[in-house]
Amino acid sequence: MAPVLLGRGISIERIPENHNLRTIVYTMKSLSDLWRGIARHPFKTGGYVFTSFSVIFTLIKSINYFVPGIKIEGGFAFFVVIAVSLFFGLRKVWKPSKIEIKMAHSNTAIEVLFGDLFEQSGIRAIAVNEFFDSKIGKPVSDKSIHGMFLQKCFGGHPEPFDKQVDEELRKVEFSEVAKTDGKTKCFPIGSTALITVNQDRYLAFAFAKTDPETCKAYSDVTMMWIALHRLWQRARVESGGHEINLPLVGSGLSGLGLPTRDLLNLIILSAITETKAKEITQKIRIVLYRDRFDDLDLRDVKKHWEEK
Repeated sequence: MAPVLLGRGISIERIPENHNLRTIVYTMKSLSDLWRGIARHPFKTGGYVFTSFSVIFTLIKSINYFVPGIKIEGGFAFFVVIAVSLFFGLRKVWKPSKIEIKMAHSNTAIEVLFGDLFEQSGIRAIAVNEFFDSKIGKPVSDKSIHGMFLQKCFGGHPEPFDKQVDEELRKVEFSEVAKTDGKTKCFPIGSTALITVNQDRYLAFAFAKTDPETCKAYSDVTMMWIALHRLWQRARVESGGHEINLPLVGSGLSGLGLPTRDLLNLIILSAITETKAKEITQKIRIVLYRDRFDDLDLRDVKKHWEEK
């Protein structure tokens, strides 16, 4: 059992199947999300509460004036008005950190949450460059998810990762490209290697191209769509009913330049398109880091896709 934390690394999915415990954790997460909203926007919170109170108070005064038989007054009425005003005000600043989108005519659900990719149960997808570089530094930034994966799972040592990649991609055609640093075997976009670390499984897939001179990774929407298509194909084979987890690919150093919501919608569209062709697995989870929390409201994302 993983620790039950309220911070960035919480993973409710790894809590045993205990309904009461999960209910408690979800409640704590909701309260944490509410507190985060209040802390980030204290003046907005006060403004929403005051506006709600003003509207309700105006309605009550109107009822008392125009309907003589009804009198809403006294301490209890005041308490109810305050409670309702607080509810509506706090509801405006609260944003969920997790949503689930059910796909029509399928058994698959897409879950979007703020958390840590490495704390999620199931298979985790890691976007890499076309060379499957493994050297921390110029070829692979230690700030990228690829870099964090290499450090977290291999201690920054490239040999174990390289060995598995070479074995996985031994039948994939490649070209030799001279680079100033890092590997020289260049694989097609979307090439995918299954990497095993203890009991955990990762799908490293070629998402971006790399400038041979600067080692700067870059991608675009077309490459992203192809890479995701090939990832889903491999995920169908490897999932075995387990969840597939992937980060907000395209938001990092590969620099697609799209807003957070557009990137997220593109990934969701790709997952839905592939699932309609043939089921991948019953749960696909997109994990966003907390630095994106202010960029979008997951309720709007859920509403957008459920209206389609």
